[in-house]
Amino acid sequence: MFFLSLLLIVPFAGFVTVLAAGGSLSRARWIALAFSLLDTAIAGVLLLSFLGTWFDPLIGPRTAYPSPAGSFPLYYVERYPWIPPLGMSYILGADGLSAPLVFLTPLLTTLAIVFSWNKDVRPRQFFALLLLMEFSISGVFISFDFFLFFVFWELVLIPMFFLIGIWGGPNRQYASIKFLIYTHVGSVIMLLSIFALYWNGSSAVNQAVYGSSERTFDMTAFLIGATLRDSLGRLIYPSLIPLATQVPIFIAFFFGFGVKLPMVPFHTWLPDAHVEAPTAGSVILAGLLLKMGGYGVFRIGLGMLPAAAANLWWLLAVFGTVSMLYASFVCLAQVDLKRLIAYSSVGHMGFVLLGASSLVPIGIAGGIYQLFTHGLITAVLFMLAGTIKHSAGTRDIPLLQGLGREMPQYSAVLIVAFLASVGLPGLASFWSEFFVFVGWFQGLPTEPWRPLILVPLLSLGITAAYYVWTLHKVVMGEPNPKLGHLHDLNEHEKVSYTVLIGLIVFAGLFPLPFFGMIFDYAGTIPRLLG
Repeated sequence: MFFLSLLLIVPFAGFVTVLAAGGSLSRARWIALAFSLLDTAIAGVLLLSFLGTWFDPLIGPRTAYPSPAGSFPLYYVERYPWIPPLGMSYILGADGLSAPLVFLTPLLTTLAIVFSWNKDVRPRQFFALLLLMEFSISGVFISFDFFLFFVFWELVLIPMFFLIGIWGGPNRQYASIKFLIYTHVGSVIMLLSIFALYWNGSSAVNQAVYGSSERTFDMTAFLIGATLRDSLGRLIYPSLIPLATQVPIFIAFFFGFGVKLPMVPFHTWLPDAHVEAPTAGSVILAGLLLKMGGYGVFRIGLGMLPAAAANLWWLLAVFGTVSMLYASFVCLAQVDLKRLIAYSSVGHMGFVLLGASSLVPIGIAGGIYQLFTHGLITAVLFMLAGTIKHSAGTRDIPLLQGLGREMPQYSAVLIVAFLASVGLPGLASFWSEFFVFVGWFQGLPTEPWRPLILVPLLSLGITAAYYVWTLHKVVMGEPNPKLGHLHDLNEHEKVSYTVLIGLIVFAGLFPLPFFGMIFDYAGTIPRLLG
């Protein structure tokens, strides 16, 4: 089966085609849209295959990936030798953790292309880089060889660096270099962690799972190995990779993922990158790049280093809570709409860490769902910031008053997006945040720990405060005469907003299909803890 490989082949072919044939704005955008739409359709089939059996004749039955020793809920696996002497293979797979993010990647890229339909500054390079981003991010979410995973992880930096550095704002060079340095340092630490696993445990794990004593970068060996038990029902993984080995590797991985997430205090590159990035860059940066950090925490931190996660759950909880509270208070002082949204993303990624720290299925599922729902919501928010900048020439919140009269369609989308980000019931993020707190309450030991849940809960009130303040300033009141004539949404913007708002409402009203898919992975984590 080559179905998963199509998720990589299509956007990369689009990248090459746009560079080769996209000599004009019209050709560049239509070619990019065609390839991205095709990739979205393929990812949509994959997502639907996890929700039912309609597409089994096309891509095969959804059965767990087997090994001689056991199994792990990983589906549609493609495996080919790459560099056997070094234990490297071309391995792709999908499960309940990756499938929503795999769908989100081409979807947001397609909508970013539509939103940037009239981008006339070096359009061939611009749309080609968007497709290269789609290719590399998709590779991160479906790669199950550590070396392949790292190649895609690093490749993401290149197109984003150029998107910010070429099409960004006045301080684009500073922001792009800061983005590259911060995230590359995190990647180097992560690479050291990968080699630490390779030299300390991969041989024993490979022997237990596949019967080979060779060292390996095969992520499926670690995922399956963590599920193995002896004849008495005891986990054997701690004897393969002892706790003393897992803990420092977990901390190093956590640093690399935390920079990408980003969590406080490694977050300072994000507001600068967002403020200077073009709208399409901000959509992909917040909607997809940040999700790579959360994905790594769930996939590697909890899935492959469970003993360390069980002992360091408090580390995830502390960083998650600090990120939620710090970002919320900082948002209260922001006057630039885009910077406010950027800091709110830091706070909302704190929910992901909080869900991971619970170590119970419902909390982990809430954290994973937060990755998906925040991707939808933050895409709308950054598009809104781009629309108002283009229409009014400013993003300063005190100047943007009375938009409810001048731009009613824009204001309606703004209200829904803000309420979704707050966590209003009936919209997407309500369920993810609700289940994060339910899971954290369940996972906490009894007194005196459980009252501590009030600390992260405080961030919800602060989040509501800065969003309501912003809505009051921007939508209410008399229009600012200094802004001149404002135009409402154009046709291309309406397409992007309609799709995203529809998905936000659908995911808020019908979360169970998504949670059923996500629980397929989240339910395995507690079983790895003994």
